[in-house]
Amino acid sequence: MNRREFLSKSALMAALIGVSVKVTSCGSDDPAAPGTGNGNVTGSTTDGGDHSHTGTITKAQLDAGNAVNITFSGAGHTHSLPLTNTEVTNIAMGTRVQKDFTDFQHPHTYTFN
Repeated sequence: MNRREFLSKSALMAALIGVSVKVTSCGSDDPAAPGTGNGNVTGSTTDGGDHSHTGTITKAQLDAGNAVNITFSGAGHTHSLPLTNTEVTNIAMGTRVQKDFTDFQHPHTYTFN
């Protein structure tokens, strides 16, 4: 299975389980390495408002490929973002993953890669 087929099947699975995930990619079908020199990938939020947050998924979490909860902090408070194993795998492949999520406080769009 090449990268394009994997991404197509991953997006279909995400749609079937009712998760709002946007997966986009540029370039060839060659697998991409995680973003930073230490293997960790940092995500950020946008909300059109006056603050943002950052959260990091570690190389160990990426390598394991399991579902995780990532803590995003900034602006004096935190948010916990659940990521599925498919989302973690996509992030590890260097694919851009965006997820709209509202916790007990307010909504954000979380972006990795």
